[in-house]
Amino acid sequence: MIYPEQPQIPDDVSADEESLAALYALGSLGGNDSQTDSHDVQAEKMSAATFAQQVSDYEATLAAIPYSVPLMPLASDLKSRLFQRIANESDSLELGPHSAKLLELLKCSIEDLKRQSVALTWSPMVGANAEMAVLQTDDLHREVAFFVRATVGGAFPNHTHASGETVFVLDGDFAVDGRVYNPGDRVSSLGRTTHQPKTRQGCLLFCISSIDDEILG
Repeated sequence: MIYPEQPQIPDDVSADEESLAALYALGSLGGNDSQTDSHDVQAEKMSAATFAQQVSDYEATLAAIPYSVPLMPLASDLKSRLFQRIANESDSLELGPHSAKLLELLKCSIEDLKRQSVALTWSPMVGANAEMAVLQTDDLHREVAFFVRATVGGAFPNHTHASGETVFVLDGDFAVDGRVYNPGDRVSSLGRTTHQPKTRQGCLLFCISSIDDEILG
């Protein structure tokens, strides 16, 4: 298929008339009424056949533009980047109104968080064969950032979240609702939800959650 490279301009068509035909073809004659009326007056001065041909030629040129652009191959990692972006946006939506101060801690690397956990005082976790250690609290938002570690497999206490919770897996495995998460994974839970996570081989977790979460047993 052959497309016109440019409209053929008759010798008796002025530059103003040529521009007007191009504007009609582009659909760019919006704007204030006085400007549109001025263009209409100019169009009436031109031969109807000449003007229609000019507009038609410009429209044909515009229609050919998409076919003249070389095809660009899709990036090989486009699909993976797209799904990663969707996952990141979903995580940010599910995090809920966490304390900005505590959220900053999630920017720490796994190794950095592990080093911080070593210096803390650990105590038994109620209802589980595990321990926990508090890193920071935010009384204004009633949230706490803490570590949980379990050296053997087992279930954690069944509990209800007063607000959103985020768990960052630092070591081992962490299972929620039948899905297993590994080091580097983040798990977000909405407020007013209930679950009882498990670990198969043991784990080290970094958590941000509400001080008002309720243990159900």
